[in-house]
Amino acid sequence: MRVRAASPKVLVSLVAAGVVLTACSTATTAPEMDTTADGCITDFDATVDYFPDKSEIVDAENFSITYENSYQVLTVEEPFPGGSPESYVLVKCGAPAPELSAELADAQQITVPISSLYSGSTTHLPLVTELDVLDVLTGVSNGSMVSDTAVVDRIAAGDVTEYASGGTIDTEAVVVAAPDVVMTGGMDDPAYTQLREAGIGVVANAEWLESSPLGRAEWIKVMAALTGTQARAEEVYDGIRSDYLEVADKAAGAEPAPALLGGMSQGTWYMSSGGSYMGRLFSDAGATWPWQDVTSTGSLPLDFEAVIAESSDAPTWLVVNSWTSIGDALADDERYGELAAVGTGQVWNANKALGPGGGNDYYERGVLRPDLVLSDLVAILHPELLPDHKFTFYQQLPA
Repeated sequence: MRVRAASPKVLVSLVAAGVVLTACSTATTAPEMDTTADGCITDFDATVDYFPDKSEIVDAENFSITYENSYQVLTVEEPFPGGSPESYVLVKCGAPAPELSAELADAQQITVPISSLYSGSTTHLPLVTELDVLDVLTGVSNGSMVSDTAVVDRIAAGDVTEYASGGTIDTEAVVVAAPDVVMTGGMDDPAYTQLREAGIGVVANAEWLESSPLGRAEWIKVMAALTGTQARAEEVYDGIRSDYLEVADKAAGAEPAPALLGGMSQGTWYMSSGGSYMGRLFSDAGATWPWQDVTSTGSLPLDFEAVIAESSDAPTWLVVNSWTSIGDALADDERYGELAAVGTGQVWNANKALGPGGGNDYYERGVLRPDLVLSDLVAILHPELLPDHKFTFYQQLPA
C-alpha cells in the first residue's frame, strides 16, 4: 500500500448519536506551537496541526502512515507471516486521547515521541543511530548479536538491557522495566499479548516481508513516527534512495555478469529467485544467474547437482556465511572444488564487518543501507564501474 502525506484538508470524524459523520475541515498550523523542548503540547488546540513534518511512503508496501492534527495512524499490513493488519494510534504527548472510528476502537494508543524502546531485531539499531535518537534504546533481545560499537558500549554500561538472550522473552522483566514500546522483529510471540495487556506498546516491525531493498530501508520512517524525527528520516532515506538508484543505473549500462549465488545448508542449496529481496539486489548489480526469471519472493531449495549443472562455470561466487577462506568452503564440502569461481579465487563473502560477539553488520546495517550493499556487489561484478570502491560488507576470501 502506498500512502501519500495528508493534504491540508483533512477528514474530521464526528461521533454523534452513534453515527460517524465525515466533513471537510481546514487544519491550521500555528506559527509557534505551544510545545515543550521535547515536542510535547502544553496548551492543546484541536485546530492546530501538530505534525508539520509528514512522511511520504514511496517504496515500502507493508506499512502506511496517515495523519490527523494530534495523532498519527501507523498500519502494518502484515505484522508477521499470515498476520492480519495491525494499526497503532500514535498520539502527540500533551494531547488528549482522541475519539476514534470503530475500526480503530481496539488499536493501541501510544504516546509519542517515545522515550524508551525495546528492540526485537538488530535491524532496528541503525534506525535509531541514523535518526540520532540512540538514547531512546533501552533494551535489545540479544546483545551478543549486536555489531554497532555505540550500542555495544551502552549494553556494557548497563544503559541497554537484554530481555530475550535465550530466545525467550522475559515477560516479567519487560513489564517491570515498562518501556514505551517493544518493537517486534516481524514474528508473532504469545508474550506480546501479555505485554499489551500490561499496558506496554507492542509495534510490529516487519520490514523483512518487503521484497525490495528500498522498501525495507524505508522502515526508518516507522521509527521516525515513534520518535518524532520525520524530517531527519526523509533526509536519510532520500540520500539512501538517490545513491542506490545512481549505482543501479551505472550497472544497468554494463554487460550482465554471470554469478553463482548462495551455498549449501544441511544438504540443501538455497538459491535466490529473481523476485526475492536478494534477487533484486543481484539484478540491480548487473548479475545474471539461471534462476533470475523466477518471480517468487523466497529462496529456492535446490540440490547440489542441479546447481552444478546450471551454474558451476560462473566466474564469481557470492555467499553470506562464516567462511574466512576458500579452504573453509572446501572443508565444508569438497565438491565445491568443482566450481569455476573456486579455481579462480573469485569467492566473495559478506562477512567483512563483524561485531565483538560475532554478529554480522551485513544483517544489521545492510538492511537500512542497500546502497552500500549494492555498491559492494557492483564493485565485485563490474570493478571498472567503481574503481576506487572501499568495501563495506563483502570481502574476497583468500585461499
